[in-house]
Amino acid sequence: MSTDALSIEPLTIPALIDGPDAGPFREMTELRNDIEASIVGSRDLAVSAAGLLPEYQDAWIDKQVHVARLGDRMVGRVFVELAQEEGARTALVEVEVLPEFRGHGVGSALLAHGEAIAAAAERPVIEAYILHTLGDPAAERVHATTGFGDVPADDPGVRFLTARGWTLEQIYRMSRLDLDDGARRLDALSAEAVAASSVGYDLVTWIGATPDEYLDDLAVLNARMSTDAPQGGLEIDEEVWTAQRVADLDARTLRGGYLFLSTAARQRETGRLVAFSNMYVDADRTRPAQQGDSLVLREHRGHRLGLLVKTGLHRLLAEESPQTRVAYTFNAEENRPMLAINEALGFVPAGYQGVWKRP
Repeated sequence: MSTDALSIEPLTIPALIDGPDAGPFREMTELRNDIEASIVGSRDLAVSAAGLLPEYQDAWIDKQVHVARLGDRMVGRVFVELAQEEGARTALVEVEVLPEFRGHGVGSALLAHGEAIAAAAERPVIEAYILHTLGDPAAERVHATTGFGDVPADDPGVRFLTARGWTLEQIYRMSRLDLDDGARRLDALSAEAVAASSVGYDLVTWIGATPDEYLDDLAVLNARMSTDAPQGGLEIDEEVWTAQRVADLDARTLRGGYLFLSTAARQRETGRLVAFSNMYVDADRTRPAQQGDSLVLREHRGHRLGLLVKTGLHRLLAEESPQTRVAYTFNAEENRPMLAINEALGFVPAGYQGVWKRP
């Protein structure tokens, strides 16, 4: 296959998904969905162009997509994310290529293009979050430097990055839940969570935008996601969150047509939120729901607050979108407390996301 006609160009992010310039973005969304389906074996992670667009309209992070074309056909993309905090050192550079166009230099060209953008932004640390198949547990595996988890050595993304000297720093387990099965477990798990947390904490829930009274607390919780969540050997830029940034995230989520569900644990003594969890339900409510962030502040762990907010979230999902029958979540393999909660809820492994670092 000749790549003489290969071109790489920046993708224009349209203001509106039905605008006159939105065609390439829609094409890129289908490309993304096709590539992910080839990895996980289903279209459960597929998103609509309308749902994806607000993700790229984030004023707080520079998110770019550059697409590769062979002639008129879009065959791959490189996603580049640059945090805007002062002193930020990292860049995300993630390459995806349609299976039938791999092995012909398209991925290498996209990676070089993304690395050049990171270099121009003076980001010495380049990392990537890449989906991988479950693979055969008995076949050769590549192990994360954390010592937790591994991915199949013959996975296309694994081969591509290891051939270029990248190291697998961390693994996120992608897990799938049949909500009918999970419903049978909720009562007992909820009772356990309430019993353990009843001395000092209450569960609070809301739908859609975060209430004004909780914006400052959510800013703290979101910022602590970059410091309190397991990071393995990665270099993470500490994020700065404000009440306005939380409100902006909520507004973009709602513009994407999502039913946005949130739960939190409130400490009675202070009235502050100290744990939270959220979930995104597609505009097509029959599509799988996607777990968002979940965190318990370090200083409040040991009270089953993770179980409290997760069981509360699943009850809220059942009430607000009973037609949703499947949910997905991602968790670091070394995060045993959260994995144990998800396993108790009925989640089972469905794939992996490797977190890679350029040498």
